[in-house]
Amino acid sequence: MTGDESTRSDDISEDDDHIDPLTDDEISKSQRKRDADAVRDLGTRLTELANSELATVPLPDDVASAIEEYSRIKSNGARKRQLGFLAKRLRHVDVEPIEAALEKLRQAARANTITLHLIEQWRDRLLGDAEEESAKDALTTFLTEFKSADRQQFRHLQQQALKERKARRSPAAARQLFKAIRAQISTDPDEEY
Repeated sequence: MTGDESTRSDDISEDDDHIDPLTDDEISKSQRKRDADAVRDLGTRLTELANSELATVPLPDDVASAIEEYSRIKSNGARKRQLGFLAKRLRHVDVEPIEAALEKLRQAARANTITLHLIEQWRDRLLGDAEEESAKDALTTFLTEFKSADRQQFRHLQQQALKERKARRSPAAARQLFKAIRAQISTDPDEEY
């Protein structure tokens, strides 16, 4: 083999290294795009939060100011640009604590929804809307499950709500009954429902 042939084979082997498929430490263009979309979605979720919820999320000052600026902007195109700017800021931040705070907010919202459904179910049962039991039986069950409940107050509210319903008046007592049930459930969070 001459010197020219040996350098050609060396050149080919060097070129082969550049042709190899992606290694584990390299990120494909598609993956980079998915990551960018995920960060943009995170930014969108952050802009949809109320100020009280946003205060519970650990954000750097520049990200918080970008979100504040986003909320002031009314023009659709400008909001889109600001969202891109926010995503750019978020790419330079560790998003795991932010995601954890958002998950905590989601779980709190789910728990609140479950509690509201429970309160509505009890109100409906106490007003006799449940097919399997009468209003009187529902009150007995409620007072058995919530031993600290004021029996007289719940009986009175139930009677008033049923009278209002029968007379086709506005459901003021039913609203008061709902509030009393909510207060009772919030004071007895360990009770089994």
